[in-house]
Amino acid sequence: MSERNVEPLSDRERACLGHLDEARKLGVSFSQYCRDKQISFHQWTWIKRALVRKGVISGRRRAEGSKVADFVPVRVAAPVATMTTAVCRIRHPSGWTIECASYPEASWMSALMSGEAA
Repeated sequence: MSERNVEPLSDRERACLGHLDEARKLGVSFSQYCRDKQISFHQWTWIKRALVRKGVISGRRRAEGSKVADFVPVRVAAPVATMTTAVCRIRHPSGWTIECASYPEASWMSALMSGEAA
């Protein structure tokens, strides 16, 4: 990390900068550094975010060689009105089958089962 003006920072923020610098010098991630030193990663990350908001340090860096994906155009089409699967299938012991694309009215089903449907 470069030389910065650390006067307006709290003691905890200055300590966090020290931890960040030490992790960089050791060549390890900040999370690994916290594990090695047995200090609270969560606590120091919270302080690190405050430093990012204040502009003292930069935010998350993109991994080497990664690039932002280009916009991918999407075309939305109307759904095709084909009945590929039946929602309701009625099979009679004599062999006939009725397939419906949606659930039929209960009154129709009742009439069908009682033999009243015409």
